[in-house]
Amino acid sequence: MIVEFLAKKKMEDYLSHIREQDTFYVTDLVRCPLKTEFETKYKELALSEVYTPATMLGDLIHKGLESLIQIENYTTRTEIEGEKIINLEKPFKIKGRSDIILENEKEKIIVEIKSARSDNGIPHKHHIMQLQLYLWLFEAKKGILFYITPDRFTEFEINQPMDDATVINLVQQNIQKSPSPRFPWECQYCIFSIICPNKKK
Repeated sequence: MIVEFLAKKKMEDYLSHIREQDTFYVTDLVRCPLKTEFETKYKELALSEVYTPATMLGDLIHKGLESLIQIENYTTRTEIEGEKIINLEKPFKIKGRSDIILENEKEKIIVEIKSARSDNGIPHKHHIMQLQLYLWLFEAKKGILFYITPDRFTEFEINQPMDDATVINLVQQNIQKSPSPRFPWECQYCIFSIICPNKKK
C-alpha cells in the first residue's frame, strides 16, 4: 500500500516536470552537461533513477524538514519557483525551486537542504555553487546550506551570490556540453554511465 503510493507519487512528480525549450534548471548548471541531454533521450533510464532508495530517502528528508522549520520572526515559504532570463545569442531561461525561503523586513535567507551518505568533504563544491545560483535567482544575499548525514547535522552560511558572468559561462558550458563530466566523481553515481562515451573511471 505505502510502496505503491510512494511509487505513484514519484511517477506523477517526474512526469509533471516538463522541460521547456531554451531553459536550464539550476541543477543542470552544477552537474555534467550530458546528463540533461540523456534525461531527454533515454527517459526509461532517467525514470529508473527516480525510484532508488537514496533518492526516495532524500525526498522524504526534504519534505519532513520543510514542514518542520519555523524560525521565530521569519516567514517561512517552501518550494518556491523562481526564474530569470539571460541573453546570449538568444534569450535563455534559468529556473529553480528553493527548498525554503526565510524572510522578514530585514533580510531574505535561502535554505538548501542536503542529505548525504557521510559528512566527508562537506560542504561540497557543487552544493555551494547551487546555493549561490539560488541566491542569484532570488536576489538574496544570505544562504544556509543545511546537511543531514548519518554522522551529524550541520549548516554552512553562504553569503556570495553567483554573478551574471559566471551564470552565463555555466550556460555556455552546458550548450557546448563541456566539461562532461563537470566533476570527476559524477560518473560513479550516474545511471547513464552505462551508455556514456565520456565515462571516467
